[in-house]
Amino acid sequence: MLTTLSHNNPQHITDHMAKIKDRLIFETKKMEAVERRKSNKEQTAMAKERHAFRIAEKSKQKKEHMAALNDWKKNTERNRSNMGGKVNDWQDDEDQLRGMSGKKRMAANKKYGFGDKRGGRFKQNDKRTLNDMSDFKPRGGFGGIGQKSSGGKGKGKGKKRPGKRARDAKR
Repeated sequence: MLTTLSHNNPQHITDHMAKIKDRLIFETKKMEAVERRKSNKEQTAMAKERHAFRIAEKSKQKKEHMAALNDWKKNTERNRSNMGGKVNDWQDDEDQLRGMSGKKRMAANKKYGFGDKRGGRFKQNDKRTLNDMSDFKPRGGFGGIGQKSSGGKGKGKGKKRPGKRARDAKR
């Protein structure tokens, strides 16, 4: 038995409209995707352009800075030659800025020592202290390496400091 489809059949019309609606939605999504890809391409191109411009600006500024430094260097060399070869020592300038004259600086160095690279870092290992075996005791005791020889807190090490009340009472 053949069934003929007629345009008067309401089920047939709704199916056909649904198909058309789906196709329209698909087409619009397709067009939106194409537009999105185009705009992304344009944005990446613009970003590349901006990046190239920034790099060019940076290199230009660097060249200008180096040229200015070279000019400054030439001027200072010219000024030194005008002074008869006499050059101020940077350390003298630094000491004057800190407020210490030459004699004062020498006295401070004599009293406290010159601030060399091993100045305040007493516990830092170097070749001399690493190979120093003078405190090594082969039979135990293990003193010397990383331990204080006297004083400090512990069992029976030195006299304890009296409390504040006891110290005030002594006065």
